[in-house]
Amino acid sequence: MKNKGYLIFILIMTTFLWEGCHRGKNGSGSMLTGEAVIAADEALKPLMEAQLDIFHSIYVASSINCKYLPEDSVISLMMKEEIRLAIVGRPFNEEEITFLKSRELFPESIPMAYDAIALIVPAGSSPIALTTDQIKQILSGNITDWSQIANSGKSGNIHLIFDTESSGIVRYLNEKLELKNKLSGNFTFAGTNEKVIDMVAGNEGYLGFIGYNWLSETESIKVQEKLNRVHLVGVSNPTNEMAADSAFMPSVSSIYNNKYPFIRKVYALYTDPAASLARGFLALLTSERGQRIIYRNGLRSEHDFQRLIRIKEDF
Repeated sequence: MKNKGYLIFILIMTTFLWEGCHRGKNGSGSMLTGEAVIAADEALKPLMEAQLDIFHSIYVASSINCKYLPEDSVISLMMKEEIRLAIVGRPFNEEEITFLKSRELFPESIPMAYDAIALIVPAGSSPIALTTDQIKQILSGNITDWSQIANSGKSGNIHLIFDTESSGIVRYLNEKLELKNKLSGNFTFAGTNEKVIDMVAGNEGYLGFIGYNWLSETESIKVQEKLNRVHLVGVSNPTNEMAADSAFMPSVSSIYNNKYPFIRKVYALYTDPAASLARGFLALLTSERGQRIIYRNGLRSEHDFQRLIRIKEDF
């Protein structure tokens, strides 16, 4: 009997230690209760806040703390096993997958939405349209003055504003425009997307780069206030200067139709082997409810849900 009791004790302790080891700092509880820590690219903060507000309103016994950091820092937390769920603008790469599997984790890259990289200028500026080639030349330091861009209606130095050097926005632009990780010209890292908006709004000649979800929910009073301070820049794919007629600003329609050149897929990166609160939140993100939240925020969801509208013939 003593041996049997001892074996049961060892089994319970082994199970407890295994779950503690795999959950670490990620929280405790079930898929719908307890506490959890996750992380997201700061450029995606408005989208994540909308999802978290809904989750917490439904599951009142849950508390999820989302850290908003540059993309590289978010991925670093995943590699250190300090978090199990991250929301960023890229999937796991092969090196990361190999490393996580060596730790007996099972990395998943789950597409959940489509955001865009938006270009902004001060609200007092004339409407501006740029081609992707012009943007590449600006980021490469070959175009440094607004007067070098025909029909810009501006002159003076072009001052570029980004969130951080290690952000998903900078990485995306490097990959999309093949900049070879070499930003040139006159640029500043503001620290956050909100600070990018603030700096651009108050400085003529500034050109900022932000996650479009900061401006996509156009029915929001906060977004309307931002759109009174900055204007979106139209972007077109062709390289000739007459391409302004075919330029598109980021919008739910230009993202759905793939007309806007700088669209990026948003991924939920997940490694938790347990039925944790982080998995419960992931279930919301990929559910019909979570996907509708993405749509209501002016972005494209990974899964399209048709809206059925009944049209009356008599009024």
